[in-house]
Parts: sequence; structure tokens; C-alpha cells
Amino acid sequence: MQNIFSEALLATTINLSTPLIIAVFAGLISERSGVINLALEGMMLAGACAAALGSYFTGNPYIGLMASIAIGMLMALAHAYATITWRGDQIISGLALIVASVGGTGFILQLIFKHGGNTPDVTPLPRIIIPFLQNIPVLGVLINKQTILVYFAYLLPVLMYLFLYKTPLGMRIRACGEDPRTADTLGINVYLTRYIAVLISGALAGLSGAYLSIVQLSKFQENMSAGRGWIAIAALILGKWRPWSVFLAALFFGFTDAIQLTMQVVFPDSKLPREIFLSLPYILTILVLAGFVGKAIGPAAGGKPYEKEQL
Repeated sequence: MQNIFSEALLATTINLSTPLIIAVFAGLISERSGVINLALEGMMLAGACAAALGSYFTGNPYIGLMASIAIGMLMALAHAYATITWRGDQIISGLALIVASVGGTGFILQLIFKHGGNTPDVTPLPRIIIPFLQNIPVLGVLINKQTILVYFAYLLPVLMYLFLYKTPLGMRIRACGEDPRTADTLGINVYLTRYIAVLISGALAGLSGAYLSIVQLSKFQENMSAGRGWIAIAALILGKWRPWSVFLAALFFGFTDAIQLTMQVVFPDSKLPREIFLSLPYILTILVLAGFVGKAIGPAAGGKPYEKEQL
């Protein structure tokens, strides 16, 4: 067991948790406004593709980051238009965007590179060296030489808490998710507030996908989001839509993924099929959804389109 629980495991947990943390906060801000965003998986996939293409064609990974934000917000705008303006079913809209993203990214690979599968290697985000951390045991290994997205992800719980609970816009977002009619009577523009929340959600989901392609792998692969959007939704439910709780839930799922990778290295001659280890995070996701979905109560107006009363 000493070989499993090591600094390497903690470092792997940090890296594998990063896209989940960003994605879970993407889901949190949208659902706090009353709009369910099941499209996280598709937005992550599109963001990963856009980031890789942006980095590939310009050689600048930061342009790839901007591209991932742009495509995430574009998909979020489509989701918002369908569910807020036209009051469409939020579940169906989210699933439609996932299907469009899976098919669209595969088509783009064929169109640009004349083959599916993956892009060529791209320029990854640079790692930031913090000199005074280099010689600090454990902390130096965990925090030093990380990309800007890792630092951003681990600041997100603080930023999102302050935004949702300490700013006027954040409190309006929460009001629209709990009781939009009362919020409307108080002069809050429910439609605009929800649009803003969904667009922020799309930007974060795109960034989450960018981490996969220009940090973890330095290329885009078809379907590389690999269910992480759904795991983020499970973390959102497990964390009961609270900033610090969903952060810990995302860390937990990242830790289980790190455990399965570590176990494959520590026990290479295990008689258990490799697929057993690979399936561990997804099995836990199913168990969480089965065990908590009936107990966790989200925002009261979540999933319910709002229609302003006509005088």
C-alpha cells in the first residue's frame, strides 16, 4: 500500500482532477441560475478540439485557450437560446449538443487532416516554475511546474464562492434558480441573468476541455472527454450544488482515477483485467448517481423554463 499512496499519486490526483473541477463549476453556475447544462460533455469535447486546432495552426497554446472559450460560449449560447428564449426542454437540448459535438469534431478532423482519430502533436501550455517552491518537500512536487489552468482550477472554489454569495450578480443568479418569479418582481431580468450564467458555464466547460488536449495529451483525440462531463455532473449532485462541496467531490473522482492508474503501475502482473481498473471512476459515478440523486435537492427552479407573466 505504501507504493500506492505516494507523492506521485497526489500529483496525479491534482492533474486528473483539474478538468473535473473546472467542469463541475461550469455545471454549478448554470444550474444555480435554473438552467440544467447536460451538455458539459459536448462542450468539453468541442473545447478540446478548438484548443488543439488553435495551438496547431498558430503555435500559440494561449490562442488555443481563447478558441476553447469561444466554442464553449457559442454552444452555451445555442443552449441558452433553445431553453431560455424558446423555453425548450433543457435535457433534450443538452443531449443534442453532445451528439452534435461528437459528430462535429470527428467531421472536422476528416475535413482538415483527411483522417479521423487524432490531430498531430500541438504546442502544449507551458508549465510555470515557482523558484521558492522547488526545494520544499511534497509541496514543491504538487504545486510547482503546473500550467495556468491548474492554478485557476484550484482557485475556482474561492472565486465561485465569492462570486455567487458576495456579488450582486451572483446573488441574482441564485435568486433566478430558486424563485425566478419573485426575482422578476424585484426588478431582476431573469432571462438576461440566466443567459449570463449559461455563457459563463460554456466558457468554463471549454477551458476544461482545453486542459485535455493542450496539457494532458498535447493533441486532440476523438471522444477524448471520455465521460468526464458526466462525472462532473455526478460531482455536482454529490456536492449538492455548493462550491466547496462540489470541489471536494471533483477531487474525490479525480483521486479514484489516479488510484486506478497507480494500481496498473504497481500491480502490472495482476490477474484482474485492465478494464476493471479503467472502469473504477465510472462505476463510482453510477453508484453516486444511484445513491444520491433522490436525496440531493438542487435549485428549486432548476430545469423549469421561465415565462414572464403578461400584464
